[in-house]
Amino acid sequence: TGVQTCALPISKTSYGSSQMNKKLLASAVIAAVAASPAAFAESTVYGKMHTSIDAADYDNGRDNVTVENRSSRLGFKGSEDLGNGLKAIYQIEFGIRSDGGQEQVTGDGHTSLRNTFVGLAGDFGTFVVGRHDTPMKMAFYATGNERLGDSAIDLNRGFDNDQSGLNPIGVFQEFRANNAIAYVSPNFSGFTVAAAMVPGEQSGNEETVGTAITKNDLDGVADHYSFGAMYKGNGLRVGAGYEMLAVEPNASARTQAEIDASDDQKTWQAGASYTMNNFSFGAQYQDTENALFLEDADYTAWAVTGKATFGNNAISLVYTNSELPPEGPNNDVDTEGWGIAAEHNFSKRTKVYAAYAANEVDPEDNDAEADQDMFSLGMIHNF
Repeated sequence: TGVQTCALPISKTSYGSSQMNKKLLASAVIAAVAASPAAFAESTVYGKMHTSIDAADYDNGRDNVTVENRSSRLGFKGSEDLGNGLKAIYQIEFGIRSDGGQEQVTGDGHTSLRNTFVGLAGDFGTFVVGRHDTPMKMAFYATGNERLGDSAIDLNRGFDNDQSGLNPIGVFQEFRANNAIAYVSPNFSGFTVAAAMVPGEQSGNEETVGTAITKNDLDGVADHYSFGAMYKGNGLRVGAGYEMLAVEPNASARTQAEIDASDDQKTWQAGASYTMNNFSFGAQYQDTENALFLEDADYTAWAVTGKATFGNNAISLVYTNSELPPEGPNNDVDTEGWGIAAEHNFSKRTKVYAAYAANEVDPEDNDAEADQDMFSLGMIHNF
């Protein structure tokens, strides 16, 4: 399908066999580098290690102390000058588990494929094809409202409202699209626009569920699409984005009632932040029509954020609020959360932080109100 999480295949082996495979792989890599060092001359190896120790207290019984990977990654990127201002570009990025995973000793160590693409760049802008953040997601991050990304006070998690993830106060959604065909304009005095279309890559065959016949018709070049606009200048950062994700008509996995009650999911987001001296503050808003592809399940979310920097130290504050109406998957659910984080930067690449997030989930149709808290100690190293 067009938009999904793409997991890398994992081979299940014994611990001894795994160790031997690792030695063979390392030997092969060393041999390849020694044999053709020029092949890596135009490439950059980069990544991030982000690990935290979390103490979670959830009323739903998920109390636990864990060591968590928080979107650690390893990537390779590069370019080739083609002349006349044109260059070929590429990027291959993997998610890796900095904690090794939940299993002991035999953890898989890697998780998923992140932004991975090939493209062309020049005075006309940048054109890429592959797996990439949607322009709406790009516009979200351009606002500067994500004060400590991937931590307990991360603003993104989605709208299932069970709040059981690593970022309990996250209320905004984001997507990384497979099969994306994307364009990003040049920077015009701080202003940039982006657009992407995503083929559904379905066959168009008809499938039968009971007495219903439905057609898998996501076989065009722009079954899903997204737009984004961004501005940065004079301390002001602004972003606005829109995307439409077509409902996946996989009839074999859905009932007639689900087919009748589904519709395309349409989302728009807008936000801005302003930085003056050592202080920054901002706000973000999202409106989603047919959340989770359920007809008339309209979701709204908003947040206010702030950050104060003192030398190598910073304090961040966020407040979030969301509402999913009765047509949603969990009935009428409101959330209200806040978070605070203090960080110390040893350098431009290495920081440690302590974060606390508290969230209240309030289902309107019953008394099952839930208070949820998380305390997190983390370290981030970029390379």
